[in-house]
Amino acid sequence: MKGPAPADRSSPVPEPRSGRLTVTALRRATSTRMWGGKGCGAPCDYCRVTVSPSDIEYEVEAQLDGKPLTLHFHTRCHDAWRTECEATGTGASA
Repeated sequence: MKGPAPADRSSPVPEPRSGRLTVTALRRATSTRMWGGKGCGAPCDYCRVTVSPSDIEYEVEAQLDGKPLTLHFHTRCHDAWRTECEATGTGASA
C-alpha cells in the first residue's frame, strides 16, 4: 500500500517475490496483520486481477513456511481466501 507505514511495524520486511503463489501455498499462508485502503496496483493474490486505486485492498502480512510475505486482496477475494482456509483447516487466522 502507498503512504507511510504504521510506526509499530516491527516484523521483518518481506522479500519481494517473483511469480504467483500456488493454491496450496496460499492456503498455508498464515495472516499476522492486515490493513485496508485504496488499491496499490498489485495483482490480487487470489484472483490475479489488479487491485486498482479505485478498489479497496486488503494488504495482509503473513507467514509462509516461516518466511514473511505480503499478500494483496480485493475484499471479496480476501473473504473467499479466509473461507477456503477455514474450510480446509489451514492458513489464514488473524
